[in-house]
Amino acid sequence: MPIDHKAVVPRKMAIGGIQQLLGADLKAVEEAIRHHYQSDVAMIPLVSDYLTNGGGKRLRPMLVLLSSYLCGAESRDKAVIHSTVVEYIHAATLLHDDVVDDSGTRRGLPSANAKFGNPVSVLVGDYLFAKSFALMAANSSKEIIRAVSDATRSLAEGEVLQLMHIGNIEITEEQHLDVVYRKTGALITACCEIGGWLGGAAPEQRRALASFGKNIGIAFQLVDDLLDFTADQRTLGKPVGQDLAEGHVTLPMIHAWRNTSEIEKAFLRETIKNEDLTRQRMPAILDIVNKNDGIGYAARLAEQYVENALAELELLPSGPHQEALAGLADYIITRTH
Repeated sequence: MPIDHKAVVPRKMAIGGIQQLLGADLKAVEEAIRHHYQSDVAMIPLVSDYLTNGGGKRLRPMLVLLSSYLCGAESRDKAVIHSTVVEYIHAATLLHDDVVDDSGTRRGLPSANAKFGNPVSVLVGDYLFAKSFALMAANSSKEIIRAVSDATRSLAEGEVLQLMHIGNIEITEEQHLDVVYRKTGALITACCEIGGWLGGAAPEQRRALASFGKNIGIAFQLVDDLLDFTADQRTLGKPVGQDLAEGHVTLPMIHAWRNTSEIEKAFLRETIKNEDLTRQRMPAILDIVNKNDGIGYAARLAEQYVENALAELELLPSGPHQEALAGLADYIITRTH
């Protein structure tokens, strides 16, 4: 559980204001993303184009840009290159995730593996990983390379842990939060650390940025957990309950499980073993989750992580970039509304 503490909360910039503040920078990031995955192997830019043009707010590049400018970085070029690095790593994990989960959709469109096949998706993901480290070799300090390497290792560990827990209805909250941090929080933490190193931040400021990133990274995934139960398919971009049907037992179900009756536990234990059965029984599953406050519990915990993240910002310079970071933290929660 995160530490429950209150702090002076900075003003929060709306997502539209953040996009306006970073408009020229985000345009440069988009150009860099397209430029650096070009290859004479035509399938690589074809798949990369399809994936990177499929939507998304570019949360990770925003964090690199805002953290670096907040800490006094003056060079856009370094921030843009490192924004490209983290987006390539994120894109590679999406390609690999969809293969592992045999997902057919992403952001409301056919997933890359559904469109191009599993082998191509895996290999293009490998290419993007390799490209990200080539960019770092030419542009990064050893501290940044270490931070990104650690985050990438955590991503792989998180994927393996998640695979080990497929269909495990008795997974604990602590085990799930460990997976959440490794799979999602670690890279978001690294984004903020990169900005601190690029801006020459003091050690205490780098620690605050890393803690901010860790907290919003965990909150981001917890909100995704509850959206799997609450959002409609058009908003979610995939069928409601898709994660659960694939055997991923997340926080709303974990909380419901530890509070429900033995009869319903037997029902859930039987159901989660079979994807088709899980889909058929989804209304009954949702009823169990709702009456045991699974959604509310996940939402409150996500809000607590965001509060903890905002508390770290008081250690960082005030101004529009601090307000934008606060706004991104707030945006993570408002995705539920």
